[in-house]
Amino acid sequence: MQLIDRGCLPSPDVIRADARHAFRIIKAGGVAVLPLDVSYAIFGHTARAVERIYELKNRTASKPNGVIGDWTIFTDVMVTSERDRALVKCITQEHDLPLSVVAPYRRDHEWLQTAELGAVRRSTKGETMDLLMNAGELHNELARLSWESATPLFGSSANKSLAGSKFEVEDVEEELKAGCDLVLGYGRSKYANKYLVGSTILELPSWKVLRFGGCYESQAEFIKRHFRVELPPRPTQGSMSLV
Repeated sequence: MQLIDRGCLPSPDVIRADARHAFRIIKAGGVAVLPLDVSYAIFGHTARAVERIYELKNRTASKPNGVIGDWTIFTDVMVTSERDRALVKCITQEHDLPLSVVAPYRRDHEWLQTAELGAVRRSTKGETMDLLMNAGELHNELARLSWESATPLFGSSANKSLAGSKFEVEDVEEELKAGCDLVLGYGRSKYANKYLVGSTILELPSWKVLRFGGCYESQAEFIKRHFRVELPPRPTQGSMSLV
């Protein structure tokens, strides 16, 4: 296991170099713990790497992974309406917040053709895929590399299942880190929160909240202001799910 702990958010040049290094490892079949704005996350590309993620997290097979994405991947791969795209653009571009969307996707898209069936099967549910967008500079650079080389990156939060998201690299369980090829640390996650959750997850086209993330209140306010749609308040017990 290679540990690179920078202690804080580094310069853009260092972030781009770290992204290229992590991407090479993941593309070659490795598993990496990565510092995203929403929480620390664990990602792979191959079917075996995805299975390692499930084993390391002790994750139930019924829970699919998420996929690293950006605006280009979202608009080209996901099947959405103009209204749905306006919502995602509002949150991720106009207000620069992270967001995960669960929506139908194009199974035959060339971006997915390098992905092994086992990895895709673990990272989709029925006709839908969970795409994480705008989760920080490292995430966005990885999304760009993923798109340009047609190498989807599949993963989840870097924690044992149901243990809550981790916002410091030191808090990620040692057993999980030891099973990875790369562990990268950038200090505390930007959107660390008391609920121990990562990104908000919205289902499209229903706009149903599948998970109340760390930025949920701001996101709900923007949706109410721009679309006149009032989302439900965060449950008093916190997140709908810990993954």
